Formats: sequence, C-alpha cells, structure tokens
Amino acid sequence: MRHPEITARQRDVLEKTLELFISTGQPVGSAALAERVDASSSTIRAELANLEAVGLLTHPHTSAGRVPTDAGYRFYVDSLLAVNVPQEAQLNPRGDGRSLDELLDDVSEGMSDVTRLLAVVAGPSAIGETLSRVDFLPLPERTLLLVVSMESGSSSSSTLMLPTEVDEEELREIFTALNGWLGGRPVGGDMELALAARGALRDHDPAVVEAVMRAVEALGRASERGVFVRGASALLSHLDDLDPEAVAAVVEIFERRRWLLRLMGDALQRSVMARSGIIVSIGAENMFQSLGGTSLVAAAYSGPERPYGVVSLIGPKRMDYDAAITTVRSAAQTLNQYLSNNSKA
Repeated sequence: MRHPEITARQRDVLEKTLELFISTGQPVGSAALAERVDASSSTIRAELANLEAVGLLTHPHTSAGRVPTDAGYRFYVDSLLAVNVPQEAQLNPRGDGRSLDELLDDVSEGMSDVTRLLAVVAGPSAIGETLSRVDFLPLPERTLLLVVSMESGSSSSSTLMLPTEVDEEELREIFTALNGWLGGRPVGGDMELALAARGALRDHDPAVVEAVMRAVEALGRASERGVFVRGASALLSHLDDLDPEAVAAVVEIFERRRWLLRLMGDALQRSVMARSGIIVSIGAENMFQSLGGTSLVAAAYSGPERPYGVVSLIGPKRMDYDAAITTVRSAAQTLNQYLSNNSKA
C-alpha cells in the first residue's frame, strides 16, 4: 500500500497518537501528546491537522482529539513490521511427546492468554492438506484394510467390504493407479478431482472403484486436523471497542466453518507471499466486509518443504499490534520447530 509522504515529526506524532489511543481508547489531543512529543502544543496541533488532511487521523463528532483511520493504522502497522525483528519463540507449550493436534490446541490457548484476543490456529487438512498414499491389505470375505497417509505424517485406517470378489493382482493395479493420480492432491474437497480420479480407474469394475473412492475420501476427511479457536471470552471483553454488528459478524463466521476456512486459507496464502511472513488485515482490508470493525494478524507455519497451516489473532482495530505480531511470529516459530524436529525423527 502506498502511504502519504509525511515528515519525521509527523511520523512521531502519528505513532504517539496511535499508542495513546490503543492504550486508552480515548481521542488524543495535543495536551496528551505534549508530554511525549518534543514540540510545542501549537506545533502538535498543526501536525495533527496535517495528519488529518492526508487521511491518517480523523476526529469523532466535535471532539478536539484525534483517532486513527484505517490508513493511519496501516501506516503504523507497516512501521512495526519493518522493525519487529524475529526472536526466539516465546510460547512454551506443555511438555514433549505431544501430538500435533494437542500442540495446535495448546498454542491457540497460549496465544489468547498472552494477548487477550481471539486466537485461531488452522491445522493442515483444515485448509487443504494433501494425501501421500493409500495402502491396502486383503482380508477374508472380500474385505480390505485401507490406510490413508497424509503428507503431514498423519494416517487413518478402516475396513472396506467390496461389492464383488476382486483378485489381488487387480487390487494392486487399482491402488497403483490411484496412488499415481491422487498423490499430493487434497482428498474429498474437490468434486472435479474426485470425478477425474474415478475416470483414471475406468478400466475396472465401476462398483469396486466407487466403493474404494468413497472409503478413501472418508478416511481423508477423518485424518483432517481442524481449526482450534480459543479466547471467545477475550473477544467479549472488547465489547467497548467492537460495535454489536462486528461481534455478530465474527460469531457468524466462526459458526460457518466454510467461511472460517476461507478466511484462514486466504491468510495462509498471503503470509507465504509476505516478505516478513506476517500479514495484518485492518478493517475494510478483511476479506469479509462484515469484519470491517476488526483486525486480523496471521502467519503461516511450515514443514521442511511447504506451508502446513496458519496461526492468527482476531480482535478490535484498537489492539496492541506490537504484541499481536510478536505473539503470532512466536507461535509460528514454535510449530515450525515441531514440524522440523518430527521430520528428522
């Protein structure tokens, strides 16, 4: 985003105004800034007027104090991202030997505890984990043991009763073709992919192919790691900073899993492209217009070869962005370390 050109003193006044407004929630006037900015009250008033003229500040009603606009928040956040350097992970999840599901839940709880914001951690399959392979073991009476393995290392298994007798050689052909086509693709999330996979097996009995595909899709969804949300009470504690429509919008999105996954998927893609690895959506920048009264801070976490999921914080625009950025970065580092260590195991 292109920011308006401002002087060093105007930048100082803007940053101090943001810091005061975030900490107090009250419009900021020249008197409050005089204790923090090395300039006279008249100079500060003039700079506040200049910052309002370029769209970085505004004043509510007839108050002489100023509050930040979305553009003002964006200027401030971009300044933070430019100087907020990576540190050692500060979150300390409980104990070793935990599963990834347990760690994701633990990290989401820790993020909310630290920031008093709503924390959302999306696991791999929730936003598109991919399948590694499908294995089978023939059992008596037309029964197969199926094992679906995901690229994250998770797996799930189930038995399948075939509709007709199929010899082991043909079964090997079916699963070789299936693995050759499905490997590295999401399971069960795209009807066109499912239809194309069935097409790749058209030389085999359609009833057998359908039974196998339905079982594989069900197992793929069973291995899915979900979305871990903590801090609903923290969101409610910010009611003074969120109008009722904004609160209702957040609740609705969290009740509609498809919308929440879109929000997390968008954050994941943008984080991967961001130079800092951290993305901040402020007000109208959010992908859902109804979230215009909130801000989202997010970062992808990755395995050795690709991004796996995303960690995020959601709260009012008047949030402590410095703390939110640091916490999100720390959470992503914690999960990066876990995935890196487990890939070597």
